[in-house]
Amino acid sequence: MTQPFAKISSMLESARDLTIEAAVSASSRFAETSPSVMGYQEVIKLLNSRNERDILSGMKCVMASISRGESSTSGADDNGTEDALRYFGDVVKNITCGNTVVKNLILIYLTKYAELEPDTALLSINTIQKSLNDKNPITRYTSIRAMAGIKISSISPITLLCIKRTVSDLHPDVRSATAIAIGKLYGLEDISSSTKKQLFEFLTKLLSDSNPIVVGSALKTFYQIKDSVLTSSISQSLEKKKWNVLHASFRRLCRLLPTLDEWSQSFLIDILTEYSRLFLPKPKIYREGGEVSDYDQLSAQDNIDNYEVSMDADLQLFIDSLKPLIYTNSEFVILSISKALMSLAPPKTYQQMQLVPVTIRLISPTSNFQVAYFALQAIRSVVVQNRFIYEHYFKRFYIYPDDLPSIAQLKLEILSMLANESNMPLIFEELKSIVFNSNSNLIAKQALVCIGRCSQISDVWNQRILKWCLKQITKTEGLILDELLTSIRYLVQTKNHTTANDSLAKTIYRLSLLITNSDNKIDSEAKASIIWIIGEFTNHTYNQIGPDVLRVLIPNFANEADIVRYQVLVLSAKIMAFELEAIVGENEIKYFFEENIHAKMFSHILQLCKYDNSYDTRDRARMLSILLSGQHHESKLATLFLQVPKNAPLIGFRNGDGKNTNLANSSEIFQSYYKKIPDWADPSGHPAASVRKEILSKLNGGNENVVTSISSQNFLSKSQSPIPISEHAFSSKDFQSGVPKITPKETYRLQSLDDFFGNEDEEEEESDEDDDEDDDDEDEESDNSDEIEESDEDEDDAVEEEDEGYGQAEVDGNPDEANPTSSDSEDSDTDSSTTNHLLRK
Repeated sequence: MTQPFAKISSMLESARDLTIEAAVSASSRFAETSPSVMGYQEVIKLLNSRNERDILSGMKCVMASISRGESSTSGADDNGTEDALRYFGDVVKNITCGNTVVKNLILIYLTKYAELEPDTALLSINTIQKSLNDKNPITRYTSIRAMAGIKISSISPITLLCIKRTVSDLHPDVRSATAIAIGKLYGLEDISSSTKKQLFEFLTKLLSDSNPIVVGSALKTFYQIKDSVLTSSISQSLEKKKWNVLHASFRRLCRLLPTLDEWSQSFLIDILTEYSRLFLPKPKIYREGGEVSDYDQLSAQDNIDNYEVSMDADLQLFIDSLKPLIYTNSEFVILSISKALMSLAPPKTYQQMQLVPVTIRLISPTSNFQVAYFALQAIRSVVVQNRFIYEHYFKRFYIYPDDLPSIAQLKLEILSMLANESNMPLIFEELKSIVFNSNSNLIAKQALVCIGRCSQISDVWNQRILKWCLKQITKTEGLILDELLTSIRYLVQTKNHTTANDSLAKTIYRLSLLITNSDNKIDSEAKASIIWIIGEFTNHTYNQIGPDVLRVLIPNFANEADIVRYQVLVLSAKIMAFELEAIVGENEIKYFFEENIHAKMFSHILQLCKYDNSYDTRDRARMLSILLSGQHHESKLATLFLQVPKNAPLIGFRNGDGKNTNLANSSEIFQSYYKKIPDWADPSGHPAASVRKEILSKLNGGNENVVTSISSQNFLSKSQSPIPISEHAFSSKDFQSGVPKITPKETYRLQSLDDFFGNEDEEEEESDEDDDEDDDDEDEESDNSDEIEESDEDEDDAVEEEDEGYGQAEVDGNPDEANPTSSDSEDSDTDSSTTNHLLRK
């Protein structure tokens, strides 16, 4: 029993030793070829070797130094990263290497560094151009990419010829690379208008391709160059053509949308959105009372259940093609769908597409920061147009402790827009918690802004929020206190003063207590704001609170800050103007200035301001002393200046530059996130719907006609199913006839001994006849053997002449003769003659 266990243990130990040795050898092999270990001279030696394996190792070191950016002891640039440009000459000369992997690495290297060494890079152009004739599609693919990636204007005509050749390549990957190459060549600065026109024609051909990979690459290039068309007279027709190419392909692209890759889907959605704005009519809204209007006339308060939507057939086709993409894993496709729906359809369609839970998923804590940011931007633009869509998801916009300020600001902004009577208690408690518990003063300040905006819901919430703000004045400081006073000013100014004078008087009285109580420590800016509010609404309190506040502030006037002294001067002027407005007659005015306590306080303030350090305070005191000197006309003018109603402050969210963002204008918010989308075009200028009729197109320049769309009628009318090989198989023809045709199987019958031996005799007779025929054939072959040998000698001479001609074509370097795709017929004739010759021998 012990021997088998010993054998097993020895086998396990030997396997472990082999594994360790393999790992050590692999790590040592990697260390030997690592760019951090190998020096500059060693890499040069590998690149100059005649062995393809050494050249491959050298190219791996060069590409590793580019990708990893490790510092080197020699040849390092100013940034401390290894400079792979020093290998340029040694790399380029290996472009003729027969190893496909080496050649592809060299092409990638050329794409990166050819612009820095244009003269040396031109030496490889001829070889790259010849690589386009290679039978390997990967080589042709990398060659056309490298030709377009070399951003040298002098080779643009050669690149154009290469694109002209590869645009009809049989392999889809090569045509896909050609579409990308068109975009790169189109972006060069020194390209003529005629060249751009040819490139656009090639791109039009690729957009009509039948392969989704080719169409996806063509769409990316079209999205890149569609906005860069010049406005010159030569390119005005091109400006019109850039959309004409989509007319006949619109419906085909809508059906092709689910088959494209994710980035191509995003680009195509944006392209078709812009196309729909320019060439399709707006959706119509049918209300319950029979009223018909355009969808963009809906307001943010319109309930989605109170209207129906009617769309153009092509626009409906585009919207329906977006439904399968709702469940995609790509966040950018979801954002493009959101952009398309908000640009082309009313909010009801947005909700019916079930896009709300999908976008909510994008703002989860596990989502990428950039994805969450753009998703919140998209949600904000939707909520501005109709807040009912996301109303039930308001808790998803609560702030997390690790949210960045930009994310938190957007969440607070959306939360304030979703607030209503039912969810306001929960939102208000959440906002209060953020104000006092947030680690960022910026987020706490934005929460106060959000509270101020929520006060617009009703008068009840206005009063409740105002009472809460007044209690927090002594508990806050700095930026939060400033924003709190701004919110108080906003709440006071937005009150309905005709019905809320008592409530307003109570608010002013509470503010006055904060000023007059010496125990309250309030900074200068907050004190100045409170004084301004008391003076602004002194007429609503019938001038009963302002004079007492002024009496308390005068003794300490000289010790106050500049901004406080200025507001004390303005307060005294407003009190004086209110008193002068009620006086009639010159005798009463004279008595007022001599005996009234308000006039004496105003005169005292003017005397103090004459010696103030602030130029603004001194100048304003001089102006007010003249306006309020007792003359009737001047006092009326002073009352107009001082007591005119002021606009309420904007309770909005500030950007990083400190500028206020007005949320009332939905179009500005819509354009702030989405790239500029053209306005709906005039319906009178729309082309007929027949321009979008799908037509037959040629596939890649060949002779085979294909339909731009696939339908059941195409399958029934264009081609017929082949005859089935098996008699028991069903064909489409059988199904079209209604009843499948089935051949009955013969029944099995037992044979007697006589029948069995009789069949054997018949088989022997047939085999004898076959042997006689074979003998006759051998005699005929022996008679004709001499004639065959003579004909073989003539054919050998012909084959040798053809081989010499084909070799001479390769030496001359004629691309048309050397191209295997253009000489298929000659090769087939040569191969057939050679095959016949070998068979006859």
